[in-house]
Amino acid sequence: MKPTEWWKNFALGIELDVAGTFIYNGIRALHELHHFQHPVDSFEILYNLSVGIERLLKVAIILIEHSESEDLNSLEESLITHNTADLAARLDKYRPLSLSAVHREFLTILSKFYKSQRYGRYSLSIVPDIYEEKRSLLVFIKKHLKIDLDLENEFLPPPNTNRIRKFVGRIVRKISGNVFEVIKKRASELNIYTDELRGDSKAINVFYGDRLDFVDKDLKKKEFILFLMNPSVTSKHIELLRSQEPLDLDPSMAASYIKALLNDADLPYVEEAVDEAYTEISNVKERLQFLKVMDNDYISYSDNDDDAWLED
Repeated sequence: MKPTEWWKNFALGIELDVAGTFIYNGIRALHELHHFQHPVDSFEILYNLSVGIERLLKVAIILIEHSESEDLNSLEESLITHNTADLAARLDKYRPLSLSAVHREFLTILSKFYKSQRYGRYSLSIVPDIYEEKRSLLVFIKKHLKIDLDLENEFLPPPNTNRIRKFVGRIVRKISGNVFEVIKKRASELNIYTDELRGDSKAINVFYGDRLDFVDKDLKKKEFILFLMNPSVTSKHIELLRSQEPLDLDPSMAASYIKALLNDADLPYVEEAVDEAYTEISNVKERLQFLKVMDNDYISYSDNDDDAWLED
């Protein structure tokens, strides 16, 4: 295998995984957001999406533009840019991406964020608009979803909704999916495997899923909760779980506990209850031992030994 083939096959394959990971993390950050109050939350979303889509576009451009006769240094220098809109337009000249105005507008938002807003607060010129990235994202959402969002009231921040999550997910899925199709087709033409991804990667959820949001995934998690709660459901593993006495928590907080299971952002509001309950029991060490293995697929079961799960 030639060095250039190895580069495109393996190095760019890793970059594809990296790109998908950033995109996944950006959409996940949006999903976990309850409201658009703090600019740091919008920063996290836009940063991950801008980096991920930029790197994705650069993988596609290299596969399309590079040839053995081309000046590699010139190609590498031309990729020293963070303008996702320009990169998409560049790729579009060779392989039409079929993006509409709303997708290109979102790419422009990402480009502006990375060029100026990313370090804007390090400059005195940012005064008084220190929430620029949050405003850009909300203006885009308000415009295309045609919803009433108060962008000025700091004490009543716009709530995040599943409608917003799905909308942004569709925008990002269309952009990333169409660029990935270019990569996939070009890899096939070159007889390399750049587009092959790990089955357990975040990237595979981005490029191979039908949707790019976590709304339905939360519903499925809730179904698992209901299943495990049902007293008619039995198995050795479930019996082992039910053999452990529950902590003395507050039943009226059940909804909050479920939220904490689904979203790490909700955990800080209830985790202190667990710490307090631990002060009331004597076998905390043994309990923590059990918690560490309760999701293990290879627990040993024994009818004669209540502590069989402790075996190595």
